Amino acid sequence: MDERVERALEGLVEAPSAIRGKGWVDADGKRWVRRGGGVEVKRAERLLASADVRVLHFCGPDAPVEVAVGDRAALWERVRPYLRGRGKEVHADFAVAEFRDGQRRTMLVIEESC
Repeated sequence: MDERVERALEGLVEAPSAIRGKGWVDADGKRWVRRGGGVEVKRAERLLASADVRVLHFCGPDAPVEVAVGDRAALWERVRPYLRGRGKEVHADFAVAEFRDGQRRTMLVIEESC
């Protein structure tokens, strides 16, 4: 690897990703497994509307944040344009995936990269 590239990469911290790893173990030790690939916009909207679905927002190197039902609409307003290819910020992007645990509970993961 080029020395300049190595210096540029020094100190960088990789952000956690449930989607990239195809699974996630939460703080309680529960394992969540990704279902298929990405999630269609309409399916994501149905999952976000359900109080029975857990929603995690990954952004940066910090631990993911659980999104309360009352905060989901505001987050979705930011995410939806990117999933439709109409995001305004060139240096930002979102990925969305559905996960299940061993008891068939559902979790929606929204990963933000910038």
